[in-house]
Amino acid sequence: MVFYQKLEEREAIVVTVVLKGAQVFRRGAFSGGDVSVSFGDRVFCKDIVFPSSLNVSSFTILPGFVDVHVHLREPGFSYKETIRTGSLAAAPGGYTAVGAMPNLNPVPDSMETLQMELDAIQKDAVIRVLPYGAITKGEQGRELADLDAMAPYVVAFSDDGKGVQDREMMRRAMLEAKRLGKLIVAHCEDNSLLRGGYIHDGAYARAHGHRGICSESEWRPIQRDLELVRETGCGYHVCHISTKESVALIRKAKAEGLTPEEIAERDVLRKEYIADVKRSLVGQLENTTIVRPDGSRQKVTKKNK
Repeated sequence: MVFYQKLEEREAIVVTVVLKGAQVFRRGAFSGGDVSVSFGDRVFCKDIVFPSSLNVSSFTILPGFVDVHVHLREPGFSYKETIRTGSLAAAPGGYTAVGAMPNLNPVPDSMETLQMELDAIQKDAVIRVLPYGAITKGEQGRELADLDAMAPYVVAFSDDGKGVQDREMMRRAMLEAKRLGKLIVAHCEDNSLLRGGYIHDGAYARAHGHRGICSESEWRPIQRDLELVRETGCGYHVCHISTKESVALIRKAKAEGLTPEEIAERDVLRKEYIADVKRSLVGQLENTTIVRPDGSRQKVTKKNK
């Protein structure tokens, strides 16, 4: 039975709807159940009725998604994106919180510069926006930013877009971040190994005459930082990994301190994830049609995948 409530013109009410029969993701697993959703007291309607319950047995309900690495580009680059447009784009996709990277103008490296971003978030964000503070002043790598002052207002510290080149500078940053209970979120790139490159230094670059960037420019700073993590005990996250050597270093570091049983459990989860991805891809391919140069069409089957 579904019950309806008629609303008076311009009456502000609390609307609560029970979503019944969905697959609900709770505490790491899916189970059948009902979810009550309240829209608060901001609903104004005329001659509209709301159901008190809805059958959503064909749907899956998950907690709000979190994207820890987004670029909202404000202040400084609002011709690319703004806090309002970025958060409006995130909300329909189910994202209820995002972490906004600090490569802005001005860089949020002190409370004075961070406050500009905080004010814009307060004014324009439609979901929760968690700003990052810079690791170094101006993301220049020469002097630590005011980590202590920014810590209560930022989710973590990052010089995203630029790598911290100096080992001692990163060590000091990690010690400060550890003291403040914050993560270091690293863009790992050794500038001395870039050599003007703009594409991976592989077979394609060599075959087409492109200037390549060697994998070592990424994995070498990660190797350095992981050594510093072991020394300082700082929480650490690496942005945008793209080389197999980086993956191997991080996998080894994450396995340190785990029991053999925990390592085996993670391996099972990894294999299950890969299998799920493969099944999803097969499902998509089975609904794909190849259009040949002559205009003929062929539906993808298991034989021609």
